[in-house]
Amino acid sequence: MLEIPEHQFCLMSFNILYGGTHLGQSLEQTAAVIRLAQADIVVACEQWGNAEPLADLLGFTCHIVVAPPYWKSVAVLSRYPITETFANGVRLELDLQQSVCVFGVHLTSTPYQPYRVRDKAYTEIEEILDEARETREQELVVVLSEIRPLIEAGERVLLCGDFNEPSHLDWTQASAREGHHFGLEMPWPCSKRVTESGMEDAYRVVFPDVCRHPGYTWTSVPGLGVGGSERAEDEVHDRIDFIYYAGLGLEPRAASIVGENSRNADLVVSPFPSDHRAVAVIYQIS
Repeated sequence: MLEIPEHQFCLMSFNILYGGTHLGQSLEQTAAVIRLAQADIVVACEQWGNAEPLADLLGFTCHIVVAPPYWKSVAVLSRYPITETFANGVRLELDLQQSVCVFGVHLTSTPYQPYRVRDKAYTEIEEILDEARETREQELVVVLSEIRPLIEAGERVLLCGDFNEPSHLDWTQASAREGHHFGLEMPWPCSKRVTESGMEDAYRVVFPDVCRHPGYTWTSVPGLGVGGSERAEDEVHDRIDFIYYAGLGLEPRAASIVGENSRNADLVVSPFPSDHRAVAVIYQIS
């Protein structure tokens, strides 16, 4: 269990899989994942109507994001009061002097380009990147257009969710040399868009070495066919759930993966209720 000192808060990004009960477990098991990380704020994807019951279990407030592409998939759950809502997020009042703006996204899942790479279903890398741009980049641009004025105004902004696309910070020259990610360096468009907007990837700030800390969030149930490969040996594991941040005095102090076993996660809940592992980041506010 994480110990979270005063003046810090824990933010979690978690795709809970079809409302958190699809694998035959009660919603309480999804709440157990959140409690174990001591998350104060959760961006939940695939909430499918269970965000408010989940918030009730935790004693949190809840706001459901109704913006596309996945209609009512995303919700923000928080132990802090919601003082303002946006198309893709909320403003939370941490105390009388401090607030943060939290945005959530769930970008289009198919076609999933790492499977195309696995299957060698392309002739040039640019084909894969063009397909990724056509699949989800414009969805992200809409969200970033809402976030950008807040960043420019000096607000503390957090962007979380299931991006359904890897990061250019993971598919690097160094990881390719070590044989990761099919030996390829890939400038994935969505992660580049976010970092070019002035936001940082919290997990990679805490763990810059991608070979030592891959941080895979996809998938905790390889071979079960829950949106992934039908056979475990065909699965492509990657980090596709992110927590980005911008703003003066906002500093990630620790990050963890919450999942099904100690081989793949820092914090373990068994049985694990989702096909995505959760990522949690503890932030310090100065």
